[in-house]
Amino acid sequence: MKSVTATLRKKRGILNKIFKSKSQTINPIPGLDFHKIQRQIIQASENVNKLRNSSFFSKMRKTILPADTGAKGVHVDASIIGNQAKNTEITALVSKISSDPISSTARVKLVRTMLRDKRDFPLSLYRNLLIQASLTIYLGDITPATLQIAGQTYRLYLEKIISTHKKNLLVVHSKQLKNVNLDVISIKDLIKADEEEDIDENEAMIIQEIKITLKLLEYTDSLDKDTRGNITMSMQLSELDELTSKHRVKSLFGGSDSSKNKHALVVRKTLAALEVIKRIPVLHLFGLKVIAKLQEIDSKLPLPYLMEARVHMQALRILTLRVVMRDITARPALTPTFNKAIVAYHKALKRSSFKNPKLGDITVLAEFAQISYYAYEQRKMLSLANHGVLKILEMGKKAVDVLAPGNRAHLKQQKQIQTALKSMRRFG
Repeated sequence: MKSVTATLRKKRGILNKIFKSKSQTINPIPGLDFHKIQRQIIQASENVNKLRNSSFFSKMRKTILPADTGAKGVHVDASIIGNQAKNTEITALVSKISSDPISSTARVKLVRTMLRDKRDFPLSLYRNLLIQASLTIYLGDITPATLQIAGQTYRLYLEKIISTHKKNLLVVHSKQLKNVNLDVISIKDLIKADEEEDIDENEAMIIQEIKITLKLLEYTDSLDKDTRGNITMSMQLSELDELTSKHRVKSLFGGSDSSKNKHALVVRKTLAALEVIKRIPVLHLFGLKVIAKLQEIDSKLPLPYLMEARVHMQALRILTLRVVMRDITARPALTPTFNKAIVAYHKALKRSSFKNPKLGDITVLAEFAQISYYAYEQRKMLSLANHGVLKILEMGKKAVDVLAPGNRAHLKQQKQIQTALKSMRRFG
């Protein structure tokens, strides 16, 4: 075992060599290309919605589903899962989904069944499973079950990325380790490296993806527990659609207490769901769609804009991780993503009271103060202009000056922002 560990440790520094020489040719890491996965989910949801409006399913199916997809299957009817994981139970569930692709019940049961299946499937199946789990939410069925399944499947997908790459590194790239029990070798030992030994570009990319995926797994440690604890009520996207109608919005101002209570309940359920959605990257686009509806309903309140900022900041967190792990394909998206977050924070701030802040206003002020100092600290990585950072800090100071007198915990933050302002003003 010592010789195996010694062999695995002879790889430090190779990533530097690989990424310096190949920095202009590296493609996005395929396993973690969440934007591509989201596009597939959106396409599948659009196809299901076409079926939703048709009373001739068999006719529409031929139009929507290409004739050459029979062997590999498609996401609309989940046959892509059925063709990879053939057994009686899976086949029956795929048949139910095919007859009613709009209903989430059979699709959720299919994903749950696959989560219990201990067979060794290729990574592509778990990617397809993540799409199936997310599809129920994109179709507007936001329930404790669908959110929990989406989170569990996302975590399983990350775990399978690591286990798949572990086997590739040990079996494919290290012939001398073919007969070693893979389970006794730590993944941390596996990705350690030594400057003296070169590896090829493929192995360098695998090591990079493992490191990023391990960190993403850490982000999901409490996801399942938090979902179980916080999501207790189901909601449908159609409930928000009702609130955005002109008739419904008017009723909020002249309507009964029951209509106002229903409005408050729908918004509360939506905000709870968004706290989970923002932690699953493949649900971000859906989350922003939901937030846009909230902003239409409550355009004068800061909370919908605060939620938008939080989703963008979560995306920025993942991008930053990838950059730190030398994934250069993530760098171009850093500044635009931060800019989206700061614009949303500004909108939330404009709708908050500085003179007599309520609890919701205090939350917005505190987060903006925090993000203003973050902008100062990370201005080089985010490629922010000095005058832009200065404006953000000045607004951050106004926010923290409101908070500090009532809460001593903000005094340190206030001093940090003041120091940062002095530093930036020296640069003009």
